[in-house]
Parts: sequence; structure tokens; C-alpha cells
Amino acid sequence: MASILVIDDDKYIRSTFEDLLLPAGHDVKTLASAEEALIYLQSEYADLILLDIKLPGMDGLEFLEQLQKLKCDIPVVVITGFANVDTSVQAMKLGAKDYIRKPFNLDEVTLIVDKIVEEQQIEDQLAYFQKQKDVIFGFGDIIGNSEPIKEVFRFIRQVASSPKTTVLIRGETGTGKELVARAIHYKSERGNKPFIEINCSAFQETLLEAELFGYEAGAFTNATHRKKGLLELAHHGSFFFDEIGDMAPGLQAKILKVLEKQTFRRVGGTKEIHIDTRIISASSRNIETCISEGTFREDLYYRLNVASITLPPLRDRKEDVILLAEHFLKSYNTEFKKNLKGITNKLKTKLLEHSWPGNVRELKNAIERAVLFENSDLLTCDNISLLDNLATPSNNHTVIQIPNDGLSLVDIEKSLIEQALIKTNRNQTRAAKLLNISRETLKYRMKKFNINH
Repeated sequence: MASILVIDDDKYIRSTFEDLLLPAGHDVKTLASAEEALIYLQSEYADLILLDIKLPGMDGLEFLEQLQKLKCDIPVVVITGFANVDTSVQAMKLGAKDYIRKPFNLDEVTLIVDKIVEEQQIEDQLAYFQKQKDVIFGFGDIIGNSEPIKEVFRFIRQVASSPKTTVLIRGETGTGKELVARAIHYKSERGNKPFIEINCSAFQETLLEAELFGYEAGAFTNATHRKKGLLELAHHGSFFFDEIGDMAPGLQAKILKVLEKQTFRRVGGTKEIHIDTRIISASSRNIETCISEGTFREDLYYRLNVASITLPPLRDRKEDVILLAEHFLKSYNTEFKKNLKGITNKLKTKLLEHSWPGNVRELKNAIERAVLFENSDLLTCDNISLLDNLATPSNNHTVIQIPNDGLSLVDIEKSLIEQALIKTNRNQTRAAKLLNISRETLKYRMKKFNINH
């Protein structure tokens, strides 16, 4: 739950707090002096400090002053004698969050600790959300009236009613896997709790581990203080692993433990942290192929694949194309302060003819660009030409014929990566763009196939 530092010279009181807080799942450290506590806080971190005002040597008020100078933003609850109201007020002015009077009531202590720990958790979650650009999506952000998308709606409703079930969402890039994950979360009873996400292809293995699990002070270079991981922030909510098929095998074993036991350890830590989190994952890769290639754990796949759905590509729900285009037109009208009345019939035909290999995301980007540059009252074909060959009829996919004696998928993938690197003069960013993958995914594949930088 929380790391609590108790500072009191009375051994009996330290023992009482340990007996009270340890069974509640808190990590408790007790010290007899403020001087010891200041040294401790140079290398360790606490979520909450319980501080006796009357201490030998440096007293509690002096400790609070030193804490302010160190800019340690740790909530403090002071412990004071019944008659020392003025001292309590002075402590509050120095930044203390609350106070406990001796002789204290254990139920009162529990209530105060629980309240502050919960407030800290909410503050941590808000700090995370403030760094995110994404808007909280609801069910209405998945647009469509076709039978394939209606099946998706039915799946969301059914899975949302079971708030602990693990979900695996499959589908091509741009089909809306994140939207479905968010809809499942916000339609469930966890909807008023955090929805935390991470793209597994966007981080190297060690960085991804630190982001997910957090780390202890001194766990690695520049780890000057404890940091909570994203999984910890998702307590009571949902955690979304996007592109989990790109996760390194070494980290997959640790995620398997999270799924099986709902526990993990911070990097450099020894304490097991318990969470109550629904795991939702998504992949645009064929995970069965990854298993056969040895890059994905079969036991993890079975844990993830409890409730699974494959999202339909946009080419299989043509009746939704115009509906989506009009929805995006309305949205970008507002964003760009325009008043386009609709879409010309000629453009509608072109939109319906296109194969949309980038799916809904490609359509959304196409409409955004067209609205931005359109100067007439209707959206026309003129500005859609900004996109690559949008007016070309569908079925324009790259097709590789499999010879009778078979072929090696690994060799083809390696060859394509090498060709992209040669074509871009070994510029990894441009090569990744040519292959429609992230730079981190390209680097992972280069390492996998032993392709030199």
C-alpha cells in the first residue's frame, strides 16, 4: 500500500505503529531520532511520515523545517501531547498534514493514515494524467452501424460487466484497439478509477520495466529517489498494454507473474506490491506466429487470451466509411473553425473505393488534412490528393506468392529491414517509417536478426 516512516524515541510507540500498520499491507520503517530520519531520507523515500514532536536532539518542528529545505514533498502527521495545541498549529504551518494527540486512538490513527494515503494515490494519478494528451474516451467514440462493428459493441457490453476478466484485442493498425480498451474500462464498475496505458513497442526493455514497475532509490544510475510504476497507479482501475506482441521475452515473465498473482516488485526492490487491476492488451501482430518463432511466451498468451476479439478492418465495414467521414468532418469543422456543409458525391465514391490499409486512423487523418485545406462549402476531392493515392481503387495490397516448396517468413522480414536501411542510407527513423513500424520496434528487430547499425 504505502511506505510509512515512523519517527519516535519511544520504543513502545514504534512497536505499536508496526503492529497496526504492517498487517494493513504498509511498508513500515521506524527510527528513534530526527537526525537518523534525515540521513535515511537522503537515499530512501516515504509516502508518509508519522513524527513525534518531542524528540531528543532535533525536535519535530526543527525536522519539519529541515524537510522544507530539502524540498521533500512527503506528507507528515505529527504526534503531540494532549495539551500541546499551539505546537500542533505551529507544525501545520510548517507543512504537517494532520496531527494525532497522545494518548492516541488506534482507529483514529488508521483513519488518518488511510485518508492521507488515498489522497496521495489520487495526486499521483492526477500528476500522471496531466502529462497525457489523450482525452478520456467513452462508448460513443466508436462510430459505426455495420454488423461487424455491432458485434464489437456487443463484446464491449459483455466484457465490461465482468470487471476482472483479462481482455486481448486484436486488429490491424488503426482499427481502434485503444478506443475499445477505453470503452471496456469506462463501461465497467472500474470506470471511475484510472485507465493507464503504455505502448510496449515505444520503449527498450529496461526502460519499459522501470515505467511499469517503478524503481527504488539507487536501483540504477540517476535513480535518486523512489518512483512508483504505472501498474501501481492503475490500482483498482485498468491497465492497457498496447502492442504487447512487441514486448521483450525477458519482461514477459514478469507480466505473467502480475497476471497470476497481481503482485510485482519495483526495480531494485524486495517488497511485493499488491494491485487490483484489470489487464487489457492489444496487438496488431499475429501472436501465434510470435509463439512459433519463440518471441512470445505461450503461457502468457493463454493468460491474456481469456476474452478476445479481432476488430474488423475498415475495408470489411464499407457501410461505415461515410458515417465516419462525416463524423470527422464535424469534429474538424469545430477544431478549425470552419463550416463545411458536407461531402460531395464524387468524394464519397472515392472514399468507398479506397482500400484503407491504415483503417480508421488513415481515414481520420485524410479528413483532417482535407478540412484544413478546403476553401469551398463542401469537402471535395481536391485536397484528398494530399494523401498517398487515395483515389486509387481498392485491392491495392502487396501480395507475395508462396512457392510450392514454401518460404521463410524470418528471411523475408530480415530482407525487408535490410532493404529499408539501404534505401534510407541506414537512417533508422526513416527506415522505420518506410516499414510502418516504430523506431524502437525496428531496433528490436535489428537486434533480433543481428543486423548491424
